Amino acid sequence: MPHPVRSRRAFAALSARRDRGRSGPLWVAHAPLVDGDGASDRVEVAFAIGRAVGVAVVRNRLRRRLRVLMDERVAEGLVPGHYLVGARPGAVELTFDQLRDHLGRALGRRS
Repeated sequence: MPHPVRSRRAFAALSARRDRGRSGPLWVAHAPLVDGDGASDRVEVAFAIGRAVGVAVVRNRLRRRLRVLMDERVAEGLVPGHYLVGARPGAVELTFDQLRDHLGRALGRRS
């Protein structure tokens, strides 16, 4: 199960990354674990879902769906590190399987 990104330094490093994997309305940024972040096999995830996506209820529903999909990826052996998963407005209209496909492609395209 992934842990939330709690470190300001890690979140700043993720936000500054420009080599993001993209697929449809989803994008993913990855940064290696920073020294002092704890266990070297940890996966930490943060979400960037802006107000343009929808009202709070809609954004939170999307975040819960993406969290479940990231749980699946971690169980499959996702590379340890910090991940920032972002969504644009079209993401809320996708089915769960479509979200899974886009997330998988975005993870595969990240550097």
